[in-house]
Amino acid sequence: MRDEVAVTGAEGFIGSHLVEVLARRGYRVRAMVLYNMHSSRGWLDELPADVLDQVDVVFGDVRDPASVRQVVEGVAVVYHLAALGSVPYSYRAPRSFVDTNTIGTLHVLEAVRACGTPRLVHTSTSETYGTARSVPISEAHPLQAQSPYAASKVAADKLAESYYLSFGTPVVTLRPFNTFGPRQSARAVIPAIIIQLAAGNRPRARRAGSRPGLHLRQRHHPGVPGPG
Repeated sequence: MRDEVAVTGAEGFIGSHLVEVLARRGYRVRAMVLYNMHSSRGWLDELPADVLDQVDVVFGDVRDPASVRQVVEGVAVVYHLAALGSVPYSYRAPRSFVDTNTIGTLHVLEAVRACGTPRLVHTSTSETYGTARSVPISEAHPLQAQSPYAASKVAADKLAESYYLSFGTPVVTLRPFNTFGPRQSARAVIPAIIIQLAAGNRPRARRAGSRPGLHLRQRHHPGVPGPG
């Protein structure tokens, strides 16, 4: 058995795939799932029994520092994916995005710092770059928040950066572009285009520009960052 790791947002599209990969690689996975009255574990409920044998599901909320500390305590790596991720909805309820994406990340950073966790992998988004000023987009591209969602993620990224610079917190930030694969919502851009093509229609979607698609198998194979 390898070291124990934690995943926030484990019930989601990307989180569930990450949990599965980590479990299959021999890690014990502490999977944080947002509490709901149905006790649903989201996409984790679709994982094979042999994978779930390696997973400890913890219901909680990144907006609550105590539940975050419970998940982080004693693990070798924290993969932080919990977030609200809808650009359109962020225009209607911006405060909820700040509470979850920004303050939630602050709680994760504080827990990692307090527990002395060896590594934190913070998942951001390419939305922090806004409309491309140059292509291809590199990490040096300016951050420009064009929605409350993007702003909440920029703030989270900067908190992560500040904890590294101020306290030496061992955090790395990922900014995925258009990701696609099994378990994804059909509302996402790449599934929407595929559905339109399958129906014999000309795709109607906003231009992806320099944001390429990345299949989940590419994202997680090979080289999921481990405790080393």
